[in-house]
Amino acid sequence: MKQYLCLLFLVLLALIGCNQQVEVSLKEQAQRDSAALHVALMPVSDCIPFYYAQRTGIYDSLGLDLRILTLQAQLDTDTALMRGRAEVAYSDLARAIMMQQDTTRLRAIAATATPITLVTARRGRVRELRQLRERMVAVARHSITDYWSDRLTDTAQLARADIFRPQINDVRIRTDMLCNGTMDAAFLPEPYAAEALLRGGRKNFTTEGLAPRLIAFLATEQALADTARRRQLRLLFEGYARATERLNNGSGRDSVAALYSTLCLVPDSLLDSLVSRQPHYPTLTVPRHSDAQAALRWLQGRQQVRKGYTADSLIQEIAL
Repeated sequence: MKQYLCLLFLVLLALIGCNQQVEVSLKEQAQRDSAALHVALMPVSDCIPFYYAQRTGIYDSLGLDLRILTLQAQLDTDTALMRGRAEVAYSDLARAIMMQQDTTRLRAIAATATPITLVTARRGRVRELRQLRERMVAVARHSITDYWSDRLTDTAQLARADIFRPQINDVRIRTDMLCNGTMDAAFLPEPYAAEALLRGGRKNFTTEGLAPRLIAFLATEQALADTARRRQLRLLFEGYARATERLNNGSGRDSVAALYSTLCLVPDSLLDSLVSRQPHYPTLTVPRHSDAQAALRWLQGRQQVRKGYTADSLIQEIAL
């Protein structure tokens, strides 16, 4: 009996010790998670260098603990920023204005000039923009895609009510709906635009070389006010720059193919063709005030801006 009690006592001591170790381990893990930089990204070409830098050890070499939250829709990256799940998010200046005026404390800290493309369905036979009348063009509401759909109706001398704009936020679903003929047209970023063309779509318009440049990376004011976080942001963009240099020199084809497959969910049969068309990854720049003002005027025209709001505090420059 005494031996049994001694054994039971030793087991209880061991269990207490294990529980204490687990508690310490969980506490340490929570501290590391809190100290890491959390970034909400979409699996699009603008974000590929971040993924590449993480997967090839560039960020490890810089000493940056980066946690990437991958989301298929811009609305979801915005939500992650608003709810404190990320300090940085991939978005655009129009969406940034919508969030900032709704009391989300954020700034636009980086921009790219990567174009988006209007692709029309193979069966739609749309050869001219005016043929979009009474067609369905997939967009994300109050975002860069919605902005350019308005610009196109003006160019084609159509009333804005002449085209139907279903809100398809998930870029993977938007691409598939276009390619299977559910949508007549869709605004797509890369590599989805290139995929849609390989699947029989037709390129009708691109924003390449056009203003405004609305794509932007946003950061919370809380992160920008913290010295340690600002250092992390500089390392984030330094890693991006190193990654783009490698990718633009032709390195990383296998890594890009893996990212297209696992993140963008590109069909295996198209991977080689897409990777061979690997885009030139642009350097990040400071967002331009003229672009922010263009987004503001557009939203004002839609009566989506509160009285008294200005975009004067939207942009903040940090070292890129």
